[in-house]
Formats: sequence, C-alpha cells, structure tokens
Amino acid sequence: MERKNHMRKNSKNEKVIRAMAIGISAMLMASSPLTALAAEGEGNSSEGNEDKNITVTPEAGVCDQAEAAAKDADKAVEGAEKSAADVKSEVADQVVAGEAKDTQGKDLSQAVLDANAKVEDKTVEGGSSLKDAESAVENADTALGVAEAKDKLSDAELDKAAEEADKAGQTAEEAKDAMQAAQDKVNGQIENIKDAASITDANAAYEEAKKTADQAQADFDAKLGEYNTAKTAYEEAAQKVAAYEKAYEEAVNSADANAEAAAAELEAAKTNAEALAKALEAAKDAVDTSAAGAMDIADKEALTQGDQGLNWKNEDQLFISIMQNYYLPEVQKITADDIKVVRRQGEDNNTKNYFEVTYTDENGNKQTKFYNYVMDDKQTSKDNIVIFEKRIEEVNWKTAQETNPDQYVKENGDTITVSEVEKGLKDGTIIAVDGKKVIKNDGTESIIISDNNQKTENGEVDTDVNEATEKESWKLDENGNLIKTVTADVTTITYTDAKFTSTEQYQTEAERDAAAAAKEKDLKDAAGKDVTVTGTEKTDYTYTGNGTYIPTFTKTVNVKDEEVEWKHTDKKTDYGVKTEAEAVASVKKEQEKALENEIKEDDDLYLIPGSISSDLKVTGYTEDHWYDDSDFLVSGTVSATYAKVTKKTVDQSTFGSLWNDIKALFGNGEATNKKLEDAARKAVEAEGGIFLSAHWDDWKFGKATIRYVAGVSVKTDEKTTAAEAQNAVQDAALAQAKANGATGVYNVKTTDTDTIAHTSYSYEIDYLEKTGETTTNTAVRTETYANAEVLTGQIIQNLNYIQGNIKLTQKDTEYRKFVDDAKALTQKYQKLLQDAQDAQKDVETAQAKVNELKAEIEALKSNRTSNLGALKELEGKLAVAEQNKKDAEDTLKEILGSLDEAGGELDKVIERLTPAPTPGTPAGGEGETGGAGDTEEGGAGEAATVVTPVALAAAPAAQATVVAQNQAAAPVVQIADEAAPLAEAAPANTQETVQAGSDKEETKEAVNIEEEAVPLADVAVESEHAKMSWWWWLIILILGATGYEMYKKHNEKKLKAQAENAGDIEE
Repeated sequence: MERKNHMRKNSKNEKVIRAMAIGISAMLMASSPLTALAAEGEGNSSEGNEDKNITVTPEAGVCDQAEAAAKDADKAVEGAEKSAADVKSEVADQVVAGEAKDTQGKDLSQAVLDANAKVEDKTVEGGSSLKDAESAVENADTALGVAEAKDKLSDAELDKAAEEADKAGQTAEEAKDAMQAAQDKVNGQIENIKDAASITDANAAYEEAKKTADQAQADFDAKLGEYNTAKTAYEEAAQKVAAYEKAYEEAVNSADANAEAAAAELEAAKTNAEALAKALEAAKDAVDTSAAGAMDIADKEALTQGDQGLNWKNEDQLFISIMQNYYLPEVQKITADDIKVVRRQGEDNNTKNYFEVTYTDENGNKQTKFYNYVMDDKQTSKDNIVIFEKRIEEVNWKTAQETNPDQYVKENGDTITVSEVEKGLKDGTIIAVDGKKVIKNDGTESIIISDNNQKTENGEVDTDVNEATEKESWKLDENGNLIKTVTADVTTITYTDAKFTSTEQYQTEAERDAAAAAKEKDLKDAAGKDVTVTGTEKTDYTYTGNGTYIPTFTKTVNVKDEEVEWKHTDKKTDYGVKTEAEAVASVKKEQEKALENEIKEDDDLYLIPGSISSDLKVTGYTEDHWYDDSDFLVSGTVSATYAKVTKKTVDQSTFGSLWNDIKALFGNGEATNKKLEDAARKAVEAEGGIFLSAHWDDWKFGKATIRYVAGVSVKTDEKTTAAEAQNAVQDAALAQAKANGATGVYNVKTTDTDTIAHTSYSYEIDYLEKTGETTTNTAVRTETYANAEVLTGQIIQNLNYIQGNIKLTQKDTEYRKFVDDAKALTQKYQKLLQDAQDAQKDVETAQAKVNELKAEIEALKSNRTSNLGALKELEGKLAVAEQNKKDAEDTLKEILGSLDEAGGELDKVIERLTPAPTPGTPAGGEGETGGAGDTEEGGAGEAATVVTPVALAAAPAAQATVVAQNQAAAPVVQIADEAAPLAEAAPANTQETVQAGSDKEETKEAVNIEEEAVPLADVAVESEHAKMSWWWWLIILILGATGYEMYKKHNEKKLKAQAENAGDIEE
C-alpha cells in the first residue's frame, strides 16, 4: 500500500483518500507478489541491493519540518546563551566605573554595569535567562518527537482500520451478491417445479432448490464470520486511532506552549541585550568623543605603519592630526576653536613644502604660523616625525630670492655671490630679464619675419610689416633661451570662408546666370576674393483634377393663401380635411405634382430625381360666414431642381469613330433601335451627361435627333497632391456652374488627374569674405642666445631643522602616553560594544528561529488533517457494508421463504399430475374392514370409493382412512394412496384405519375425497403423524423447522380447499 510521502499534510482529504485507496491496495497485495524495494532497517544503506546506486530514503514525517525548526531554534538559543554569558563576563572584568562620562559628567560606565547585571540572571529584577529558553525549546522538540511517533502510529492504525473496513465491505458485498445469486437460482428452480412434466421432475427440482437454500445458508454463515472478524478488528484499530490522535494533539499543544514560553524568555533576553548594547554604545560614544583627537592620531599612525614604503600623503595627514589634536592644544595650549592646518606644496614638493597653521588668539587676533616636518633617520623612518617651524622667508621664497636672496645659483648648481652679479649687470655680460639675472654668452640664431599670406582652417590671413617702427627687447623663452626681439607695426587682414545662396528662383538659366554674375561683382567690390559661382536647379510637381458634372437650376413656386376646405364636423355634407397637417399635405401634393408636371412637360427641361421639396404651412384661415364656415389658408414655396435638355441632330461626323461602332450594330442592313440608343447613350454618358431619348430620321445610317442632358467638363486649380486635386473636383464643379449662372451641380464625377512639372533655377557662390583688418606692434625679428645662463636667487629651506631647532617627535614620552592610553580605552569599548551587538543579534536570530518553530507548529495545527475525519469516512463505508450484510441476511430469509413456495408449487404439480379417481377395490382392501358390507344408501356397510394418487418415486404408498367424528355412528371414509406409475405397488396390509371417537359405530356410505381435499368441519384428522405422507416426513427430516412450517402451510391450504367443497361432501 502506498505510504505518505510529504513533509506536511496540506490536503484536508488526504487521509480520506488514503483510506479509500487501502481497499484497492489490499486487493493488489492479495493478488500480486510483493517486491522488496530495500533491505530491512532504515537509512540510506544500499546493502543487499544488487544495484548499489539504489538508495532508500526514509519516509518523511508530518513533524519533520517542525522538528528541524526546533533543532535550529535550539542551536540558535544555545549560541545566543553562550554569547550573552561571554559578554556578561567581559563587561564585569573590564568596565571600571567612572572611566566613561558624558559632557554633563554622567557616569556612563556605571550604567553599563547596571545593564549587565540583568543579563543571564533571573535573580535580579527584570533579569532574563536564555538557559530557560533553551530548556523550553528542547521540551518543544521532545513533544514534537512524541507527536511524530503518535502520528505514525495513528497512520498505521488508520491503514489497518481502512484495510479491515475494506475487508468488511468486500465480504458484505460478496455475501449480498452471493445471496442475490442464490435467490435468482431458487427462483429459477421454482419455475422448474412449476414447469415440471412429471412428479419426478418436480421432486428433483425441489431438491435442487433445497440444496441451493442450504448452500446459501452455509455461504452466509461463512461470510458473516469473516465480516464480524473484520468489523471487530476495525473497531479495535479505530479506538487506537482516536487515542493516538488525542496523544498527538496533546503533544503538539505541549510543543506550542513550550515554544511560546521560549519566545517570551527570548523577548526578555532581547530587551536586556538591547539595553546593554545601548548602554555600551553611549559609553563608547562618550569615550570616542573625549579621545577623538588621540584616536585620530592613532588611526593615522596605524595607516602610516601599514604602508608599503614611505607614503608622504599619509604622513602629511598624520602630521596635521598631531598638530591639531596634540601639539597645538596640549603643548602650545592653543585652545581656539578655529585651528586649521593646511599643507602647502612647494615647487619641488620637498624642502619648499610647508604647513600653514591659522587660529584666533585669546585677543581675537588672527594668527598664522608655518611648520614642516621631516622623517628622522635621513627620511627613512616611518614612525618618527620630527616637527620644526618654517621661516617666513622660506614660505615666500620666490619673492625673497628676487628681492633679497641669500645667494645666486647657476644652472649647473654652482653658486655665485650677490656682488659678482651686480658687477656683470654693469659690464653687459649679465642681462636683467623679467626680474632675473642672465649671463648672455654668445648668440646662436637670428630670425626675420616678412610679409606673407597664410591659409587658416576657415579662411586666410595676410600680413604687412612697417619697418620704420622697429624696436628691440630681451626675454627668456620657455626653454630658458635668452631672446632678443625686434618689434614693428604689422597690419593683418583676415579673410573667412563664406557662402551666398540665392533665395530667388529663375525661370531660365540665362536669367539665373545674369543674376549670379551681378552678385559676383558685388562680392568682389566688397573686398571679397576667390569667388566661385555654382548653378542649381530643382523640379516641383503640381496636380489638377479633371471631371464632369451637370449644371442644375432651381424653379420655385410661391404659394400664397391657398384655401383648403376645412371639415369641421363629421357630417357627410361637410367636406374637406380636419387638420392643418392634412391641409398642408393636400397643398403640397397638389403643388409638387403641378411643378413636377410642368417641368416634365417642358421638352427642354430634365427634372432631377428626388429634388422637389417644399416648406408649406398653414398661415391663416378664411372668415367664418353663415353660408360657409372657415377654411385653412396655406402658404410657402415649392421648389424643384432641373437641368437643361440638349437636342441635337447627329450624324456620322458627330460620333466620329463611334459611328462605325453604331453601324456595326446592324446586321445585314436591319435596323436595331435599342442598340442604336445604347450607343448614343454611351457617347453622352462618356462626357458625363444623361441620355434621354433618340429619334432616328434615317434608318440607313443617315442622321437622328437625340435628347440628353449634357455633361460639362471641369478642371481644378493646381494642387500639391493628386488626392487633393481629386477631392477638389466637387467644389470646382460647383464654382464653375455658379459662375455660369447655374444654382448647383448634379452627377459630379472625377475622371483623372494631370501632373504638371515646374523647373526653376538658382545659384550659390563660395568666396573669401574680409572679416577684419588690424595693425599691431609685434615682433618682426629675433636673436637667440641658447647658451645663456639664468641666475636664480636662493633662500635656504628648513633652516631651523638644519640648525637643530626641533619642536616635537613621535617618540616623546608624553606624546606617546596621550595616544596609547586613548587607543586602549576606545578599543576596549569598541570590542565590548561589538560583542554586545553580536550577542543581541544572536538573540534576535534565536527569536527568528523560535518564531519559525512557532509557525511550523501552527502549520501542524492548521494543515495536518486529523485521522478522525478519515475514520468518519470509513464509518460511512462500514455502514454501507452493514447495510449490504443486512440485505444479504434479508435475501437469505427470502430464499428460505421461497422454499415454502417451492413446497406449495410441488403440491400443485403433484395434484396436477395425479390421475382423476376411478372405481376400484373396496375400501377395506385386503384384510381390512371398511364397513359391514354392501348396503343400501344410508346403511352401515357402504363401501368407500378409492382414490389412487401418484406416489413419490421408489417409495411405498401409504393408505389412510379418515373417520367422521361428529356422528355417533359415522361412516368410515377410506382414502387410498395409489403408487406412482414407476413405484412398486403398496402392500395390501399397509392401510391404516382411524376410528371415530364414539364407541358406537354406525356404518354410512363412504365418501371419496381427492388427495388434496379437506373434509368438512365435522370431519377431523385424528393426528398429524397419522395423516402425514412419507415425503413430508422426508422434507421435515431434511429442513427441520422450515420443513415443518412448509407442512403446516400445506395442510392449511388443504383445509381451505375441503371447506370450499363441503357442499359436495354432504351430498
């Protein structure tokens, strides 16, 4: 049977479905051999498997996820407990009251100790214990294990209950089917009795029915035993399921309660952990604030120590930090709030570098000082900055070396005294250039600048030198060369590339070329040059729409007070209309018809279909007189649109080539008016007209007169697109028609469009445009002294360091204590805070895990389907089985009852197949006394009539004599059972005589009674045993009480029959 394979039971009907499937599985197990899928035992061992790659995965349990969550939670709580204990120990060992205070003097370190006391100590008010939370989680895990076990036990018993319920159902159904089959069989066997052709066949059919009934009883008893066994087993399993379900629920509730307890304890622990972390954070902030300067120095010291080699940028930052945080406030006692230390980089980024220190002194004066540092041990040390003060001359060395240098330096590094330089200036060997002193030496190059024209990126520049204005001067170029420059006035003319594009369009090339030549002359006259003309042309297209139309005209009839008889009453003598609408309709119909007829009767006019309209209305009434009542007065207009008809006599020349087509319509010279008219119509309609009629004057292709409405051609103005031209045909037609006196158009058609090309000519001119002219005094000739030497005034840098005037080093004792003490304190609180925050995170992690555990437990409660529901389904199935069992039992009773029916049918068959009575041997038979001999009617010795029934096969016949009881001397009635044809003859001495109750015997005439007949009420049976046939004894012997009941019913039927025949017996 298929087992569950899920981590959580999410389907509410899962176990019901499983229970329903058990029956099918059980049948499959009963009918099919089982194949072992894995070796005994649990786990993933592949031992015993031929294929070592097969692994057996243990079945997933309903509580697996919750148990996994419990283990995760236990691990997380255990970790949080250890973290909390470690932090508690660290704080107690390392924090000293009074070492961390805020700016108001509050002892923040004591607050840390107070918060620490509540961690992992429930003896303190507000304290918490993660140990208790861990115990609660472990208890929840244990309870989940119990729940898992109960769930599996419940499932196992549910499987068993389902299996037994299925067995019971199957057994009951089999019993019901078997009883039904037996009943059907008995019914068929009863029909065989009814249809028997002989008593032997009837007896045989009855025996088969008896066997069927016996077998049905035996089958029912066997199935009933199986059913009761299965039902008992089901009930035992169902009781266990209920017990296990209860135990499961209790275990889950216990796990839930423990998880809630753990969550509550964790919440308290989280509160205490947060409080400790918050207290440590406040203390750390206070420590960081008080030791910020020292820690900034420490951080930068660490940075410089970690450098690969000597990193001057990092050393600069360290120097600035030492100055701001220690030297100025601690050594120089400068406590100003606006101290700034800014690095100023010199040209050499070496000895000329310095740091500018600015601050406001106690008197409010702005102070500026200059410092620098070097690394001890010839700039190789990384941990010993040496600080000294810079002179103002060293800072402003550029000015100082020019105005008052300590010495001059040649380019080769050699020095020269100030007096030697002053001597050279006097004798011309040294030139003063741009504030510098330069040793001239010999000249090396001379360059002359002359007139020239020079192309530029976007034009051309022309120059002209005025030699009369020349002057000379000296300077040093960017390469250090001494340059003698001669200047003069130079005129510069600038030309810029330009383009002129004509906006005019010319109809011919000649017009264009003439205009271009004139423009070219204008440009040259305006100081332009290098003029180039380029001709252009373009072609545009316009479109005209072509169409036809018929001009129309409007004819209007004015109706003024037309009188319409008003019918005021319903009298037959009162004529006219009753309403204004009828009056208007009457006039409208009359006037419109009159106008229509007027136009149609005019052979020169054509009425446009549907064009007649009116705006008539009742505008008044006639006066009412004694001799005539008032009538309606209708006024308004009636209008119609018409076209003029053209009458034309046409011949071959009129139609041109079309005439040949008209002649071709004739066959063998025979005229065809219809075809001729169609041809004429085609010619008229081709021009947009309407063909009306034709009268042929000469049927030998002479000429004819035709009437038609002529179409008029129209062409639109030029449009930019063909579609626009086509759409304009309607408006063009209307405008043209109205211009020619018509009022409208009809039958407007667009035939085609014409495309019109328009070519125009223009030009472009490229030229150089004069955009500027300047005259400046500039260099026109130079002499170069490449061997000249520039002398540089020099200020000696870092003079105080050279002379040993040192302000501070990193190895000074007080400095080192200042930094190291602060570093130790901040590091301590940093670590404590980090550990406390980690411990807090561990608590939060544990909380999250416990919440996951709670969620999993809640999921168990909401998602797991109790097996009790499946039991209810099985109970329903068992109820069906119980009904099937009852149906089988009822059917069995019907089968046994049918055996009575079989007996009755057998009696009827025997009666049917028994021959009618005939005269025979006297009733006494051999050796039997039946009376006093032959007598007259009423005498005491009348002989009995013998009835010979058909006896059962191979059984001796029995004879019985029935004696009346109600008369003192009743006659003896003898009934002789005659053997069946195939049976042996009954012995003569087997007849049994039954005496009446009276001592006095009286002989009367014997009465012959057929076998199934019953005597009248005064004729009684002496005893049931005395009158019972042997075959009834045989039936009772075989069927027991059932056979006896059949016998009683048989006698009741006989008595009823005898009662019905009582009149015959008395006769």
